[in-house]
Amino acid sequence: MGQIEELEKELATIRYQVNQIQQGLSRAENYVQNAKREQIMLQRQIQARPGIQPMQMQQPYQAQQTQQAQQTQNQPPLQNVQQQNIPQYTRQSQPQTMYNALTYRTAQPLPGQQQGQPTFQPAQGQQPVQGQRSGAPQKAWRPDLEQAATANPNFVPKKKGSTESWIGKHLMGVLASVLIFIALILFASLIIPYLNDAFKIGLMFVVSIALTGFAFYEHKKRPDNTFFTALLACGLGCGYLSVLVTRIYFKAISDLVMYILLLVWGGIVLYMGKKESKLFQVIGNIGYIISALLAYDLKVEALVLPLLVYLLVMGAAFQYNFRKNRIQQMVQSAINLGIIFYFATIIGRHIDVSISLTIAASVIVCISAAYLAYFLFGDKLIKGAYNTYFAFTSAIVFFASYLLLGKCLGTAKWIDLIVFFVVAITAEAAVLLRRNEQEDEVASFFTSFWIIAWFCVAEFITYVEYREFFNTGALFAALLPIAIYGAKKNYTLFRIQAFVMAILMTGLELFAARSVVFCLALFAYALTVFIFEGIIVNKRVEYKSIYYFYVLGAIAILMPTFLDSRAIFNDDIRRMAVVAPIGLFNAAMMLLKLDRNDEGVSNSSLLIALNIINSFGMLLGLYNMLDVDDPILQGISVAFTVALACINLRRHFASNNGEKLYAGIKFGIILLASLFSYNAAGYIVSVAILAFGILCIIIGFNKRFGAKELRIYGLVLSMICVVKFIMIDITYENTIGRAISFLISGILCFGISAIYNYFEKQGQQ
Repeated sequence: MGQIEELEKELATIRYQVNQIQQGLSRAENYVQNAKREQIMLQRQIQARPGIQPMQMQQPYQAQQTQQAQQTQNQPPLQNVQQQNIPQYTRQSQPQTMYNALTYRTAQPLPGQQQGQPTFQPAQGQQPVQGQRSGAPQKAWRPDLEQAATANPNFVPKKKGSTESWIGKHLMGVLASVLIFIALILFASLIIPYLNDAFKIGLMFVVSIALTGFAFYEHKKRPDNTFFTALLACGLGCGYLSVLVTRIYFKAISDLVMYILLLVWGGIVLYMGKKESKLFQVIGNIGYIISALLAYDLKVEALVLPLLVYLLVMGAAFQYNFRKNRIQQMVQSAINLGIIFYFATIIGRHIDVSISLTIAASVIVCISAAYLAYFLFGDKLIKGAYNTYFAFTSAIVFFASYLLLGKCLGTAKWIDLIVFFVVAITAEAAVLLRRNEQEDEVASFFTSFWIIAWFCVAEFITYVEYREFFNTGALFAALLPIAIYGAKKNYTLFRIQAFVMAILMTGLELFAARSVVFCLALFAYALTVFIFEGIIVNKRVEYKSIYYFYVLGAIAILMPTFLDSRAIFNDDIRRMAVVAPIGLFNAAMMLLKLDRNDEGVSNSSLLIALNIINSFGMLLGLYNMLDVDDPILQGISVAFTVALACINLRRHFASNNGEKLYAGIKFGIILLASLFSYNAAGYIVSVAILAFGILCIIIGFNKRFGAKELRIYGLVLSMICVVKFIMIDITYENTIGRAISFLISGILCFGISAIYNYFEKQGQQ
C-alpha cells in the first residue's frame, strides 16, 4: 500500500509539471505571435521612411529568434518542479530556454499599465525582443500549492470566502441547530405526557449531555465545520435549560443545588470555548445573566452567599478567560458590572439586613472599587486600561454597592454624601494625572461632563438634605482651589467645573431664603477668582469676562439680601445700593484697563461691554436724580453719575471732534438734570447753563484738545439762555436775586464777546 501511495504522489507531481509546461508553451506561443505582429508593423513603418533598409532592422531579430528556437530544441528533460526557482527570480544554472526566458515576474509598469500589474520579462542575461509586449496576466506559481498537491492527490486550491460560502457554512449551520432544537422540543411534547417526572428529568439531561458530547467530539475532529459548532451551542443550551426546568418547573432540586449545577455548566462552557471564545462567551454569558435574573425574588438569607459565590466565580472565570481580546474584555467587564449593580439594587434590597448580606455587600463594594481603580489608574500598570466610559459605569456601581453596605451598617446620610463626593474627587485626580496625555475629543468631553454632573448632583443633594450647611457657603471654599488651579495651569476642565458648580449653587440659593453669609461667600469667591483670572493671569478673555459678570451678579444678589436682613425696604435706597456698587466697580475696571491682556492688546468686545454697562449706570443715575426726594440720595446720585461720566473724559478729548461734542452734550444733560432734581428756579438754571456754555467755548478754543464743534455747542447754549432770560425769566418783580442773575448773565455775555475778540486777534477762530 505504501508503494501505491508513493506512485500516486509521483503521478500528481508529474501532472502538475505537465500543466505548468503547457501553460508556459501557451504563453510562449502568444508571445511569438505578438512579436510577429510587432515586426510587421515595424516593417510597414520602415517602408514608409526612405533611406532605411528593412533587412538591416530584421536581421538582429531573426538571429535572436533562431537562437531561441535552438535553445528550445536542446531543452533538458523534465525536472522536479520543486527545483525551479520562485517566479520573482531566475535560476542562473539552468539553460536559457524560451520557457525560462518568459519567467513570470512583477516589473515596472508599462505605459497604460497599473502599478503592480504582472508582466513578462526576459530572464537575467536575455536581451528583450524588439516590439515585445506583455502577455495577459497569469496566476503566479505557488510553491505551497505544489506541496499541498504533492501531499494530497485530491487537493483543490482553497478559494477566498464569499457571501455564498458564508451562508452555506455559517448561517446554515446556525439554522440547522435551531431546527434540531425545535425538533427536540416537538418530540418531547409528544412523549412527555406519558412519562413521570423522574423519567422526564433524566431524559432531559441524557439528551442534553449526549447532544453536547457528540457535537463536542465532532467539533474537535472537524473544527472548521461550523455546523457542529452550532450544534454544540445547542447542546449546551439544552443542558442549561434542563437545570432550570428541573428547579423551576419540577421543583426537584433546591436553589443551592441549582446554582452548583449552573456553576459546573459554566466551567464546561469555559473549557469548551478555548478556541471559539466569542461564540462560547455569548453562550456562557446568556446563562450567567439568566441565572442572576432568576434570583429576583430571592428572600432566603441562607442563599445569599452561595448565590454571590456562584456569580463571582462565573464572572471571574469569564473575565480571565477572555482577557486577551480587548473587545471581549470590555464586553465581559460591562456584564460583570451589570450583575454587581443588579445584586446591589435588586437582590440586596429584597433581603433583610443580616450578617450574610453584610458580607456580600462588603465583597461587592471591594470588587466594584477594584473595577473603578482599574479603569481610572490601571494604565499606570497596564497600557490602555484607562477607560472613561467604564470609569463612569464603575463609579455608579461602586456607589450603589456602598449604599447596600450602608444599609447593612446603618451609616449616617452625611457619610454617604461624603463617599459620593469622594468618588468624583478620585475621578478628577485620575484626570489630573493624565492631563498631559492626548485623548480623543469625544472621550475627553464625556469625562468632563460626567465628573461635573456628578459634582452637581452632590451639590443638589447637599442643598436638599443639609440646607443649613449649604447656606454657609462652605462649598465655595472647596471650589476656590479648583478654580485657582485651573486658571494658573490653563486647565479647561477645572475652570468649567468650578464655574458650573458655582452657578448651580447660586441658582439653588436664589430659590430659597437667601443667606447673608452665603452671599458674602459668593461675592468673596467671585471676586477672588476674577482677580486671579483677569488681573494676575490675564490670559483668556472669555474666562475673565465670565467672572467679571459673575462679580456683578454677586453684587446684585448681596446688596438686597443685606438690606433685607436689616429690614430696609425703601425702594430708593435699595435701587441705589445695587446700582452704585455695580457702576463704581465697572468704572474701576475701565480705569484698570480690563479690556487689555497681559501683552497690552485690547479686546474690542469687552471694551464695548464695559462702555455699555457704564452708559446704563449713567442713565440709572439720571433716573435716580429725578425720582428720589431725599437730598442726600440726590447728592449721591449726582456724584455717582458725574463719576461715571468722567471715566472716558480723557478718551473724549484725545479723540476726534465728534467725541468732544458728545462729552459736552453728556455733561450738559447731567447738569440740567441735577438742577431739575433740586427744583432750581428758572433764572438759576439759565445762569448755570450759560456758564457751562462759556466753559465749552473756552475749552473749544484750547490749542491742545479744542474743537470747533464744542465752541459752536457752547455758543448755541449761551444764545438759548439769553433768549430764555429775555422771553421767559424776565419779570418786573423787585427781587435782589433776579437782579443779580441778570447782572451776572450780562457780564457773562460780555465775557463771550471778549473771548471771541481775543482769539480772533490770535488767528484761531
